[in-house]
Amino acid sequence: MKGHIFMLLEEFVTEVASEEVLYDAFEACTFDTNTAFVRTENYPDEHLIELVDIVINKIGITLAQAHFSFGKWLYPRLSGLLPKHFTDYAHPAYVLQQLDDLHHIELKKLYPDALPPKFQYKTLSLFEAQLIYTSSRRMFDLVEGVLAGMAAYYGVQITVTKQLNWQENPNSAKYLITYANGVEL
Repeated sequence: MKGHIFMLLEEFVTEVASEEVLYDAFEACTFDTNTAFVRTENYPDEHLIELVDIVINKIGITLAQAHFSFGKWLYPRLSGLLPKHFTDYAHPAYVLQQLDDLHHIELKKLYPDALPPKFQYKTLSLFEAQLIYTSSRRMFDLVEGVLAGMAAYYGVQITVTKQLNWQENPNSAKYLITYANGVEL
């Protein structure tokens, strides 16, 4: 996992819980937390999992709640880091249809050794679409939170129905997205 994600998590925990919770969590970690995370460095996924587990136990929420909340919080911050041609739209559907390119082209420019998830977006009608997410990290609730963050960011109400184990693949989920405001792509 890239250090950038750890840095965003630090900011999130400080904002929604407290700096004290973050520092207490660092002290409880079994890995070295004495040096700051470096945005471009790789860190074991297990370190992120351990840190998140400690934080959620301290603040009393589930892992699903933490992933969803972080995802919702995350989108507005990440959108400011992306090229405008990916985010400068009035509707999240335009961004979602480019999501795989964003991860596999733009993200790889910044972080060549990143292991991004795979996204497949398909328009079903003016008001419905499906998004297939595939990743061995299985951050299904985080993706759902990002969708909620996108809805808030673009001011477009959406309803999401999540189907885990898509096509009998435990690393994949299908999200049926219903837009209150239809869009023609």
